Amino acid sequence: MLDATLDSFAQFIRSFRRTTPFPVEIMLPGLLILFAWPLLRIWLDDASTTFMVAFVLGMGLRLAMKSRLMIMRTRAHVSTPATVALILLAGPGVLALLIWSAEPLLCQRFLSLYFVFAAALYIIDVVDGSYAINRFRWPQPEMRGTDAVMTRVMVIYNLAMVLANETLIHHASQTTWLLYFGLLPLATNLIRTALVRTVQEGYGAA
Repeated sequence: MLDATLDSFAQFIRSFRRTTPFPVEIMLPGLLILFAWPLLRIWLDDASTTFMVAFVLGMGLRLAMKSRLMIMRTRAHVSTPATVALILLAGPGVLALLIWSAEPLLCQRFLSLYFVFAAALYIIDVVDGSYAINRFRWPQPEMRGTDAVMTRVMVIYNLAMVLANETLIHHASQTTWLLYFGLLPLATNLIRTALVRTVQEGYGAA
């Protein structure tokens, strides 16, 4: 059991070395925050206002760059009017609520809520045994046979992201958290890619 666990962990570490180049949209929000933050600190006197502006810039850019993919995926399952309503609610609607609150802590906690929600969906998949999310996200033939394991891995991954975010909220500065938020798409892409490859090599179809 211990040998199998150590071997899986070694495969996970090796997967980072084989990661393909990242799409530019993964890095742009982080770069925007990285360059905007010091300029905003000079321009704006209030730290909370500076945080909100930088957060909204990064979040808005991320939503704009992912909007086309979100619309395509949603339209595949629901009608066009429902797609419009869902996209507006999940994107501009949430962003408008965060702007209206003007509360940095709510923006930070929103990230935790996002990962809690994702973990809850995967837990439901584990309980009912449908593994629908896993099959939707990774429909490749080589991923068949990994549904049960990959779904449980994603539960652990999302809960770990909640723990990481809450730890930063309590122990890091707003500047550090913003940098974390900006670089999060890059980090999550690396981690998820390594997890998928590790599970695929260990449990995927031959």
